[in-house]
Amino acid sequence: MTEPTEPTRPAEPTRSAAQSVPRPPVRTGSSQADLLVAYESDRPGFLLRAVERHGPVVELAEGTVLIADPPAVHEVLRRTNTDFLIASDMRRDEVDGSRGGPGTDSWMRARRAMQKGMTPAALLEHREWLVEEADRLRSAWRADGTIADPLRDLEDLTARSFARFCFGTREIGSLPGRTGDLLNALLPLVGSPYQFPRAIRRLLPRHRRSVSAQKNLEGEIRRVLDAPGEGGLVESLAAAGLDAEATVRMLVAGGLASYRVPAAAVAWSLVALARHPDVADACADAAAGHERSASGTPAPEIIQWVTAESLRLWPPSWLLTRTANGAQTCGDWLVPADATVMIPPYVVHRTAPAFRGGGDPLAFRPHRWATLQPGAGEYFPYGIGSRWCVGRPLADLELTTILTRLVAELRFTVRHIAERPDVRATLLPRDLVLQARPR
Repeated sequence: MTEPTEPTRPAEPTRSAAQSVPRPPVRTGSSQADLLVAYESDRPGFLLRAVERHGPVVELAEGTVLIADPPAVHEVLRRTNTDFLIASDMRRDEVDGSRGGPGTDSWMRARRAMQKGMTPAALLEHREWLVEEADRLRSAWRADGTIADPLRDLEDLTARSFARFCFGTREIGSLPGRTGDLLNALLPLVGSPYQFPRAIRRLLPRHRRSVSAQKNLEGEIRRVLDAPGEGGLVESLAAAGLDAEATVRMLVAGGLASYRVPAAAVAWSLVALARHPDVADACADAAAGHERSASGTPAPEIIQWVTAESLRLWPPSWLLTRTANGAQTCGDWLVPADATVMIPPYVVHRTAPAFRGGGDPLAFRPHRWATLQPGAGEYFPYGIGSRWCVGRPLADLELTTILTRLVAELRFTVRHIAERPDVRATLLPRDLVLQARPR
């Protein structure tokens, strides 16, 4: 059995007293080529070591700035769409991400419409379906004993959960599978450190495969929208005045996020509970009581703490990027014009003052959340600002419900997990095999 080794404790980030004049990032003196070699060997570890060695704001190479200073993180994410831009789409093609730019305003309207559709009543109704499906998965895992690919099973459940929440009683057909096909087609594009010129990218087979997969998914979404049935988030989107194309774009983006991110969070939580049986026992006791409670009762506190701690240590969206729209000032720091800004929740969640003060920031300690109140920019598994994850209410429901149902009757052990996670896009436990035994 192979288990990942514990990383070394991060050193205190180098911070001087507040200054009236913003300062430039600390320079490493590395070239882009040197940066690429070091980064590819261990992406999260490289960024963490850079903060340990140089401080919370580092110019890794000319034009590439790493920001792990919580006040600066908060500023960058809060000022997204104005001073800091999302300058590429799902295929890393360049786009105008500024407020008022082509597509940005309509995209933000679609996000607001989606957020309004995440009502408590809709989530409560969806929870009943989710409980039944999680119980089916629990029964299958109990029968199997050894779960050779738990992430695949969880992805199937969360993909169907999103589709059901969005489309109500309509027959979703191959929608989850088409979503997975697009994710897999995009992975070689988003996971590669190399960026070819746009004209060349469009000629690459992997680019053409991603375009074809996206067309297939969009076609399936349109088919489901036209199918008989009622209910679901799509009715809220229609009531908000979204046209068919805007609705399809929103559902493609939401489907991609909902397919793998919640599944990864549940998988990491199961790995953590397998390694901490005392916490797992506390979760099981709380979950057993919760199963006898009313359907609208919030998840047990210990389950909420476990998911919060797992999202802290293993945030599925482990790296966010922005582009500086001109030279900018963030907190005590200057960011050069047009710089690529790397903001890794994986690093910030390990080095922010809120987590250093409560004991070892690298340790899995769910009970820290009984009193913990992170400051601005210290904890952001769902992002901050105008581009925060509008699907958070559904994701939180999925995480706590699935975990509660699984741990209530099953005890997990890790049979195998690769030393380093898969970080090409979402932070995933690589080659994970679990053993499930009845309690």
